[in-house]
Amino acid sequence: MLLEIWRTAPSWLLIAIVGSLVIAGWLKGVIGVGMPIIALPLLSMLIDVRASVMLLSVPLILSNIPQALEGGKVIPCVTELVPVLLGMLPGIVVGVAILLTIDPTMAKLIAGVVVIIIGGLTLLAPKLEIKGRAQAPIGLASGFLGGILGGLAAMPGPIVFVYLLAKGLRGRNFTKEASMFLVLSAALLAAILTSSHAFGWSDLGVSTAALAPVAIGMMMGQKVRDTIPGQAFKKTVLVVVLLSGAELVRKAVFT
Repeated sequence: MLLEIWRTAPSWLLIAIVGSLVIAGWLKGVIGVGMPIIALPLLSMLIDVRASVMLLSVPLILSNIPQALEGGKVIPCVTELVPVLLGMLPGIVVGVAILLTIDPTMAKLIAGVVVIIIGGLTLLAPKLEIKGRAQAPIGLASGFLGGILGGLAAMPGPIVFVYLLAKGLRGRNFTKEASMFLVLSAALLAAILTSSHAFGWSDLGVSTAALAPVAIGMMMGQKVRDTIPGQAFKKTVLVVVLLSGAELVRKAVFT
């Protein structure tokens, strides 16, 4: 599917796809997470939702590895994520099954609604607090829901991000656990998609090539990361997320 798009798409479409990946990478460079939240709505306005999910799979893995390994302590980090990962495994299988069987327009509608919900949850995240024994079952549930969204819309992270924030993680601790989750969930997503009849190894190659514009955007974003007030930028990103989700819903309903 991706290789066919690469061979037959007009130049303007390819430029728009690359531009979308650069923008998404730039935002990740600034705030550390959230690349697919911006990339999926932008790409889905240009190509099929299923193709967008496959295109983002490899960049989602590779762009998060440096942050996941930063500071070492990989095993303790994975141990903390065990409830989330146990929920993610069946969730992502369910999400991919939905993606490959439903109508693309319906997939776009669901993805749009998901993006809007994610924006709202992110606004509420600072007010949420999870402590003690509640962390394990809520982590399991957030992992399962994150897995479904990962399979359906290449966005496994946002619900898990809300859980990690509610658990009290901030700064590098938050970024490390969030990035580790994204690496593992995106690797599973890429494996499942590649093994399906809808995609193949050539599509995986195109997805790997998509890392280049994402990396360029990340480098650009990292240069301005310390010059933008964090709270102001967070609000700007949330507005973009909500508007992108609304546009996906509009396209699904009125086209």
